[in-house]
Amino acid sequence: MKKLDPFYWYLKLVHSVLTDKLEKEEVSFLEQNINKHRIVQWLNLVAIVFIFFGLKNTDPSNLTVVINSLIAPVMVMGTAWFSISFGAVPARLLSVSMAVTFWMYLAFKISLSAMFLAIAFGVSPYLWPVLALIYIAVEFSCTLYDTTDALKAGLDEMILKHSRAALIYYKDHVGIDTDKNE
Repeated sequence: MKKLDPFYWYLKLVHSVLTDKLEKEEVSFLEQNINKHRIVQWLNLVAIVFIFFGLKNTDPSNLTVVINSLIAPVMVMGTAWFSISFGAVPARLLSVSMAVTFWMYLAFKISLSAMFLAIAFGVSPYLWPVLALIYIAVEFSCTLYDTTDALKAGLDEMILKHSRAALIYYKDHVGIDTDKNE
């Protein structure tokens, strides 16, 4: 079914910059993340239809209220989503992280789409290409960021294990005791 899905092919294209640089298990994860993004894209498209018809006849003076109301979810979800790094998530909790980032990305994406549509209804059509370019740039960068960050899952956990092993090695084999204050 996904072979007929235009969002699948769009996301494959976006992620094509990564595929030749990944290990086999990372490519498998990439497919999972593309599926996560596909669902978000479809839900966003449905939301855009409702947003469009909801804003179509809105008085331009009321669009400011809509835009200002959407700043909070865009900023909060965007900031939280970008602040949470998969590197700090233990590998065994990857599925939980995938679910959390799905909902965060969905909230961010729909809020951002609603904001861009509200702005588009309130400005000159001459600005629409610029708004579209900004939207596409945000879309590409967010999608790639989410995927590349997710590929770091369990990294902090591995660094911690390696650091502890190194400390034991230095203490037992080299005679360096990091617990002593010398």
